[in-house]
Amino acid sequence: MKKLIFSALVATALFVSSCGKDDDNGGGSTSLTGDWYLYTMYNNSGSNGNPMSWAFPDDCAKRGYRSFSDTQIKEEWYHLEGSECKYTPFILDYTLSNGEINYSVASNSPNGPKGKKMKPMKYEIKGKELILTFENNLGFQETNILHKKGVDYSYLDPLVGVWKLTKIEAGGTTYPAGTPACFTGYIAASSIGFSLYYTLPASQTQCQDGNVESYDYVKEGGKYYNVSNGQKVPLPFSFSNNNQTLTLSLGGTTMFFQKQ
Repeated sequence: MKKLIFSALVATALFVSSCGKDDDNGGGSTSLTGDWYLYTMYNNSGSNGNPMSWAFPDDCAKRGYRSFSDTQIKEEWYHLEGSECKYTPFILDYTLSNGEINYSVASNSPNGPKGKKMKPMKYEIKGKELILTFENNLGFQETNILHKKGVDYSYLDPLVGVWKLTKIEAGGTTYPAGTPACFTGYIAASSIGFSLYYTLPASQTQCQDGNVESYDYVKEGGKYYNVSNGQKVPLPFSFSNNNQTLTLSLGGTTMFFQKQ
């Protein structure tokens, strides 16, 4: 029963979903120079045919940042290798041209082939967020959203963040998440898109593979809209408990999420 309800809900969500955010500059402009840390990213893991999806960095990646001066980028890069957090810093020379960052490995970089030119990455400062789009080392397109150290991001929409599914209500019955254990879901939302992750029971003893669906979104007049396929359909998100509880009500079924 849970499988049927959740499957129907997701199918409905695919029709109406893809939500958004007001074009708000957060109260002022932000210069490129300074220290920026990775807040969220949209990418493809490059394995098992995984789709592009929004995700937040792990504890290891959160330690890194990009420091922009007028001519160089100091990249303090941390990544997980097995159970270890590996530190690999780079220094890059860069110039800006037509919304792109052109860069190469600097002569004073502790890592990387000196002088090697990298493929340009597109950049945009929207509100106070730095949005970078580039080809990653797996050959896939990737988008990073960075936040600047010391800048207030409290203006961001309450949807932005990670939301864990707690229960589903349908037909007067409540189905708690985690019963069975694989009946789970969560939302990872940035200021320009979100992904819905979910796992369904295949039987009483087995789980299906995890699923993910990703969407762009817009928000106008305090309401969220799906703008996929050239359409603009309301998406019924609502918030309570000081924006710590998110509900998504579709076709008589309501999903409840708790902010993490």
